[in-house]
This record gives sequence, C-alpha cells and structure tokens, in this order.
Amino acid sequence: MPVERGSLLFTTVDVAGHPELEGRSLHQAFRENEWRVLAVGSVVDPTSPGSTDTLGGLRLDRPGFDWRPAHGRTLRAGDRVVVASTRRGLDFLMRGVQPRPTDPRR
Repeated sequence: MPVERGSLLFTTVDVAGHPELEGRSLHQAFRENEWRVLAVGSVVDPTSPGSTDTLGGLRLDRPGFDWRPAHGRTLRAGDRVVVASTRRGLDFLMRGVQPRPTDPRR
C-alpha cells in the first residue's frame, strides 16, 4: 500500500524464532516507523485446507485471529501475527529469524 513516499506492507509472520517478537509483549514488539502487530492468532497446520502464508485469505471475521489483542499479551512460539511494516522494517524483522533445527535423521 503506498503511503506518502514509501510503502506499507502487510504480512503474516510466525512468531517462533523471531527475537524481536518471541517472548515480548505487543507493546515491547512494536517498533515505531518499522512495524506494528495488528492481530494475533495460532499457527495453522500448513497441510490443512485454507491455510495460507499470504494475506489473501485473511478476513476480519476469520476465526482464530484476535484483531484487538491486549498490548500486554506476550507473543509465543506457536503464535502467528499479522504485521504492518515498512520495507526496511520487514527486512530487519526477517533477518532476525533463527533457523529451525534440522532433523538429524535426514
């Protein structure tokens, strides 16, 4: 979405592995001029029907997302958040992702 001289991006992000999100309250996870969490839900099984990694399937009435989360709510692994961000903010947020451990049996 174009805003003034820049863009505002909307995406869903799994909280697990994000040091700027995991274990922080919504208030602590907010970064002025970078990103803001708009809604909090649970990670959906990627094999389930209707699951998506884009905002195309998100609706305000979609079950499982709290579109008015309390600022004191702590974000945990297993949460998925809808984020509004700048390009720079999303780049910073995504660089902070910790790699998932790989299965040693593979």
